[in-house]
Amino acid sequence: MSDEEGKIIQFPTNRITRPVERPDSKEDVQFKKRIEKEQTKKFIETTVDDLSLDLIRRFVSLAVKTNNVNFLKDLALLVDVMRGLLYRDFGLNHPAQRLIDKMVQVVPSNGQNAAKIDYSSVLEFKKKSSKPLNEDIQNELNDLYNGSDMFESDMDLDD
Repeated sequence: MSDEEGKIIQFPTNRITRPVERPDSKEDVQFKKRIEKEQTKKFIETTVDDLSLDLIRRFVSLAVKTNNVNFLKDLALLVDVMRGLLYRDFGLNHPAQRLIDKMVQVVPSNGQNAAKIDYSSVLEFKKKSSKPLNEDIQNELNDLYNGSDMFESDMDLDD
């Protein structure tokens, strides 16, 4: 090993330059945030498109009638809810989130959270008209409700 192999040559210190750091102006910060938001939206839209195409392929392989008008309506809502999910995950707002927040409640169930969907919060349901019960059944139900003994044994249970 020669003497020159073990020597370290120092970079000339007079050649080291450091960039001047200046704080970003308010316009620069706003511009960067706007660009970041636009890029995030592009990413989300591309991801939703990919997921939607995968879903359609799976539906086709399951022989679902994908050219049906009702299928298209249902799929459109499903895709928009996925879009809302991803927008929320990235901290962005989407109208589907308001619908979800209105319809879905998270409730604890067996030590875990479970989602409960309440369609009545956004839809009006017609009350089904029912035929009145015949008098015998109505009396029997009233007796059960009031706690009377409807059970009578054929045997003597006291012996």
